[in-house]
Amino acid sequence: MMSLLLPEQKLKISGSAILCLLCCCSSGRADDFRILSWNVESNRPGQPPVSDPATIATEIRQLATTEATRFSILILSEVEPVTVDRFQSAAAEGLGTTVDFVTSASGGFGDTDSLMMLVDTSKFEIQDALEIHRHGGLKGNFTNPADASEPGALRARSPLAVKLAFKSNGTTFWVIANHLARGEADLRTEQARMLRQWAMDSREPVVAAGDFNFDFDFKTQQGNPGFQAMMEGDVWTWLKPDPLVDSNWSDDRQIKDRRVDRYPDSILDFVFVANDAKKWNGVSNVVVRRGDFPDSDKTSDHRPLLTAFRLAGQPVK
Repeated sequence: MMSLLLPEQKLKISGSAILCLLCCCSSGRADDFRILSWNVESNRPGQPPVSDPATIATEIRQLATTEATRFSILILSEVEPVTVDRFQSAAAEGLGTTVDFVTSASGGFGDTDSLMMLVDTSKFEIQDALEIHRHGGLKGNFTNPADASEPGALRARSPLAVKLAFKSNGTTFWVIANHLARGEADLRTEQARMLRQWAMDSREPVVAAGDFNFDFDFKTQQGNPGFQAMMEGDVWTWLKPDPLVDSNWSDDRQIKDRRVDRYPDSILDFVFVANDAKKWNGVSNVVVRRGDFPDSDKTSDHRPLLTAFRLAGQPVK
């Protein structure tokens, strides 16, 4: 398990999985890289704040600065458009380099619940980007009615696919940022089927990361129908954290005790690989920081996932 302490405290690392994460990217190979994916919990229009963008930005800067959690690709979900510049600046300051980014246009809650992908421009170039609203006859979103209680052009969040190229050798691959539907189970399952079909139709390496809302239960080792649809046919491989650690906190609304999690021993956040990305020796783990759960009205109710890839021996395309 990774244990990242508060900024004024010393970093502690334990566990063979984290040693592997560090070794994967500390060798200085130009093609080794890390992805940090995190649902930062956006605020809803007209509702009390549940997070503080300034606090989230400080945490992004700390994660980028700290060697154990340093990344070259950052995937954020639940991003309010007004926070985009602040989050970009935080990542750039933490990494000490220029950061390019792409944001999605779709998102629930008045389109304030967006996806954002940031990349270290010293390592990658963004070549293309698209929101996958529909693919292969399968839908990734649907139009919101004008009188919807939660307004917005589109009700849910379409996956955001970004094509990246290594500046070291020109090799290209796709990274898909995700925040699949929560309340609409049927849509979430169809989004998973659509992602599976998209990966099948792509000939390039693909990495999909984010909050999939798959409700994977540690005891039963089962997820919901969306998870089953994503895993069907072995198109995707889940980079399963070892050990499994809760990635989301949800207060128990019945007893109204913020110290009790409604969904203990489950995970909502995932990283999947398809095609030649399966050969990239990916290792993924949940980042746990002291005092992160239960969350407050300034911090996110999700923990980040850190995924390291080591491409040693991969052919240049």
